[in-house]
Amino acid sequence: MHGATIHEKGKDFDEAVENGKQLAEKHGYRFINSGNEPRLIAGVGTIGLEIMQQMPDIDVVISPVGSGTGAGGTATAVKTLNPGVKTISVQAENAPSIYMSYKSGNLESTPTAETFADGLATRNAFKLPLGILRSHVDDFILVSEDEMRHAIKLYLEHCHTVAEGAGAASLAAAVKLKDEFKGKKIALVLSGGNITFEELLKSINSG
Repeated sequence: MHGATIHEKGKDFDEAVENGKQLAEKHGYRFINSGNEPRLIAGVGTIGLEIMQQMPDIDVVISPVGSGTGAGGTATAVKTLNPGVKTISVQAENAPSIYMSYKSGNLESTPTAETFADGLATRNAFKLPLGILRSHVDDFILVSEDEMRHAIKLYLEHCHTVAEGAGAASLAAAVKLKDEFKGKKIALVLSGGNITFEELLKSINSG
């Protein structure tokens, strides 16, 4: 009754989005934009609400960025409840389109997004979440493939938690910034555990 048909097409996220737009236009569907969708941003913003409800004295919140909806929604909720909390976004070095856009204020693109962290592999920035990120995020950093693999390994070893590359990006950023935030209470958004067995093994066996 509520089933769906999955159409797999394209080499990456952005080509899949273009295919979705074409299908919507052809069949009269409503295309739900993965970035420029206010209700989606409001929905994922409940992450920030839950963080503040459970830890109102939090000092720092770090979120991964794919399209920017999750990080933007989370930062909006956090800053609304406590403007003093520092919010940080993190993206992969090999897919820095949103990072570049955050820095420049323009919608930037990259020709490729060659990262194993599928959830961060966006080549194009989105106008709506970019504006939110620039208004509510205090800092934005990049992490390497090796840093994300190390974070996956740390989650597995110390928390018995399986994280995908995008999910581990926040921990990778926290490790990178450990000296700056020593003694602070930090919340990390772990956005998913959709990792293949091969990728998980590669992370476990990383340096």
